[in-house]
Amino acid sequence: MAKTRIDGKTKAERTKESIYLSAITLFREKGFDSVTVEEITQAAGTAKGSFYTYFSTKSDIIVEAFWHIDAYYRSLAPMVLAGHDTADRLLRFTEGQMRYISNEIGCDMLRILYANQLLVEGSDKVIIDRSRFWHTFIRDIIAEGQQRKEVHSRLSPGELAIYFNRSMRGMFLDWNVSSAATDLVEEALRFCREFVLPGMVVQG
Repeated sequence: MAKTRIDGKTKAERTKESIYLSAITLFREKGFDSVTVEEITQAAGTAKGSFYTYFSTKSDIIVEAFWHIDAYYRSLAPMVLAGHDTADRLLRFTEGQMRYISNEIGCDMLRILYANQLLVEGSDKVIIDRSRFWHTFIRDIIAEGQQRKEVHSRLSPGELAIYFNRSMRGMFLDWNVSSAATDLVEEALRFCREFVLPGMVVQG
């Protein structure tokens, strides 16, 4: 029997989304460590056991948050790829990325996301997962730029994508440390134009 869908989503998908959104709201209000699974499921209006149907731990909510961020980045693709060259595309992505982080994620939530990933043991962390759209999209932009002779670095597209995204994480960290005292969009674009792009691409 086919699963009933409401607004394009099954009941299970809607339950998972409700748990996720309730958790994110509570994390923003109280901090990650102060929120219990029971509080999350109460806010979501579902049984406590439902949480463990979709998430093993609270940290899985953080992982899910990164995939939600990637989904937004994916939505930027048409606008980014409309750029006339590699530099323009990277700047378009940076502007969209920074505006989303600044306006939608916010300093407090970004701090929670990063703090959680710092505490996760080992190197298998979603924040540096190279299968994420954030990495593969930048890599593909750079690869096409190399084919068009717009990228002058001898490093591979994958290596350049790693360094590019590391520099953006540096912008996020600095913005967090300063408690959002700077304009993240303006500073990131300036950093790209003056320091990141000159060492990698031909700018028009």
